[in-house]
Amino acid sequence: MNDIIFIERDPYAPVRHCYRVSAILYEGKSEYQEILVLESPEFGKLLVLDGVVQLDEKYEFLYHEFLAHVPMYAHPNPENVLIVGGGDGGTLREVLKHEEVRRAVLVDIDREVIEVSKRFFPSLSRSFEDPRAIVINEDGYKYIQDCEEEFDVIIVDSTDPVGFAHVLTTEEFFRLAFRALREEGIFAAQTESLHYHLDMVVKTQKSLRKVFPVVDLYTSVVPIYAGYWWTYSIASKKHPVREPCRKVQANTKIYSEEMHRYAFLPTSFYERVLSGDFKY
Repeated sequence: MNDIIFIERDPYAPVRHCYRVSAILYEGKSEYQEILVLESPEFGKLLVLDGVVQLDEKYEFLYHEFLAHVPMYAHPNPENVLIVGGGDGGTLREVLKHEEVRRAVLVDIDREVIEVSKRFFPSLSRSFEDPRAIVINEDGYKYIQDCEEEFDVIIVDSTDPVGFAHVLTTEEFFRLAFRALREEGIFAAQTESLHYHLDMVVKTQKSLRKVFPVVDLYTSVVPIYAGYWWTYSIASKKHPVREPCRKVQANTKIYSEEMHRYAFLPTSFYERVLSGDFKY
């Protein structure tokens, strides 16, 4: 029997990943994007949006744990959390591992992604059943405009910055996030690959620096994302973010106090990146 080969069509990557697929479990189109669920013998089930693999069952924790726990543990008491995007439920799952959380609001524009995740990715989507979780199907940019000093942590778990997700990388959005955060608030977002999207990473960092007094950059290796060395931009109204504020008690596979520290770029290299001194 011949293998089925799925080839990504990532508009932001200079390479295309190919996956051996044993089954096509779901194929549909929402109001906003094409949605595929594939079965891979190496990676488990894959969630594909507009031709780009968003997560796999085997390695998804390498992304979700770092995106969520670094900002969450950098905050002394994250009771109210906003997640923009993240309709698969993975970031919400990690956020809800913090006993301090009283309310976690997930705002994702595409209801269909949430329903597909509930059907095919129960290890992620079980988080939607938690009574602390509030799910709103709305444009995150529109939602945050009505928020003021409401959240302790805001996490942006968006797709690549094209189409409806583009506005989530703008200085205007960062100013709205600043206003929506409480006095000790922390903001974090996935910001693409340090290898393939360096200019985009630097632009995002500089935009955040115009808004927040504390801005930094941390990374993790995500095998299914083009460029692999994935970045997360983090900003704080008050607290430094390179050290956890609280004892790490969440049940995680890789995140820890040590991994929190090691995730950040060395200060000297970070400054070279921002100054433009480092180029490929």
